[in-house]
Amino acid sequence: MLKKIYIKDLGEYIPNTSNSVNLNTLKKFVSIPYFIKWYFSSESKKVFPIFLQEISDLNPNKTALSFLVPRNPFFNHTRIKFFGFYMDNKPVGRIMAFTDYNYSKTHGVKTGWVGHFECIEDEAVARQILQTAVDYLKELGVAYVTGPAKFNANGEVGLLVDGFDKKPYFMEPYNAPYYADYFEKFGFKKENDWFSMNTDDSLSNGYLSRIENMMGRITERFNRQGKGDRFDDFKFRNIDFGRLEEEISTIKNLYNPIWGAGNHPQFTAMTDDEFDVLCQGIRTIAIEELIFIVEKNEVPIGVSVSLPNINEIIEEYDLGKKFNSSYMPSGNFLSFRDMKRDIEIFSLIKTRLKKKQFESMRILILGVDENFRKNGIDSQLYYKTAQAAKSIGIRHGSGSQLADINFDILNPLFKIGKKSMTWRVYRLDI
Repeated sequence: MLKKIYIKDLGEYIPNTSNSVNLNTLKKFVSIPYFIKWYFSSESKKVFPIFLQEISDLNPNKTALSFLVPRNPFFNHTRIKFFGFYMDNKPVGRIMAFTDYNYSKTHGVKTGWVGHFECIEDEAVARQILQTAVDYLKELGVAYVTGPAKFNANGEVGLLVDGFDKKPYFMEPYNAPYYADYFEKFGFKKENDWFSMNTDDSLSNGYLSRIENMMGRITERFNRQGKGDRFDDFKFRNIDFGRLEEEISTIKNLYNPIWGAGNHPQFTAMTDDEFDVLCQGIRTIAIEELIFIVEKNEVPIGVSVSLPNINEIIEEYDLGKKFNSSYMPSGNFLSFRDMKRDIEIFSLIKTRLKKKQFESMRILILGVDENFRKNGIDSQLYYKTAQAAKSIGIRHGSGSQLADINFDILNPLFKIGKKSMTWRVYRLDI
């Protein structure tokens, strides 16, 4: 007989109306994955995120501690509720349910979302978790429910369905393998997939040779067409941290039009405030050599942002400190032990950034203005990124998350790497 499941309301935020979310309820919410036994099994490659970063992403509040956990401006246009699920006073799962007014307006239909689903290996528990979220969204009058996501294609999207034996890179979702079965048995249907593409083994001479060969074929084709060396028309440069505000503005002006015109399901334009917060976050872990802007006649037409994979450091720290299934985070935001973990990891990241000492990186953003696509600019960006990465000792790379219908990006990557992980976005019509 199934033990009684207690549902805890961990806070609801309604823009300009009401708010019961606070830092302690968010801390309880982000701590629940530590109670999922599979994450501590020999099969798992789970890397637990930094508490402060996770709470910042979910934080709708301006607080006295904004220097630690700034407010996420995504909540200017999003209603959200956080749920925790407990048996015998122990967490057995969680979910957040939300509706993004901007997304619904862009796509012409009121859309419900679920995200941050976690559950012990128990189908009955999973069913109650999903039902709770769906019931909440039904009350809001949504036409369908999609997800999981944090919070759309601009963030971490989808449920991992393949690649559980691979270590996730920074900001790549990772979940237990039985989750997909629970979604599908509940009635969710596949909407689309997202991929990560990893270099075959490393950023080696072989990898660079494949890109060089590809670039040679593109140039040869242009020459045959009488177009000359097309790349002479374009300037590829690194971002200048000395002009950070100006550079952020440049990337922002490229991002929404490029991604809006591309094949990006679950996409909606980022607001200026959202983009500013994203770029400030990127700045804290960025290396100048790994960020490129492409210009034609001094007009920006393309961008590539790659970040060092800080999951290397988190994993190394947690293994060194022997954080395992016996480690249970506190529900108190100001827990000294949990705060100490975050601060020490941040310190290690800062040290490694100064030394540019990373083994892997993630290509987070790469796009070209639609008027300049199919000219090999994207391949040239991959090539220059690979060269820059190799020059500072980075040997592994992941490009993610890439929509299954985004062939402009997938096709060149399939030639130089291979699919590593697959995330699935589901849909439930109501």
